[in-house]
Amino acid sequence: MQLYRVVSQADWQEALRTGLVPRCGSDQRAGWIHLNTPEDVETVAARYFSPKERPLALLLDLTEQQANLSWLAPTEAKPWRQPILSVPQLQRAWVVAVRRLEPSGESPALGYRLGEALPLSRKQQRLPVGGVVFCGGVRRR
Repeated sequence: MQLYRVVSQADWQEALRTGLVPRCGSDQRAGWIHLNTPEDVETVAARYFSPKERPLALLLDLTEQQANLSWLAPTEAKPWRQPILSVPQLQRAWVVAVRRLEPSGESPALGYRLGEALPLSRKQQRLPVGGVVFCGGVRRR
């Protein structure tokens, strides 16, 4: 299953500098990291990010973190099942692709759509090829 983390452009830049994806205030209060399924990325971006923040969807490889992954039931405020990761920090190394979230109109209330994948640095050894990302020679979708 594909899982994403939606972050601002500034938070992604910090992750590139530090190797750690910053936690949002909600993560700090809850004690875990909120993630999203592909179906929920656009809704979360519209609800919590302004176009000025230039939100990005980080596709994660959490193969080694399955024991730390669980799901919250839908609530009235968040009517979707939400994956959460119980780890101290989200590692930049777990990011296998970065996709733009493009505003679908003048207002974030109109929503976002998942856009193109951005190239990851050679330092991370991930090169986008036709919508597929290669990580250390392993093909991932």
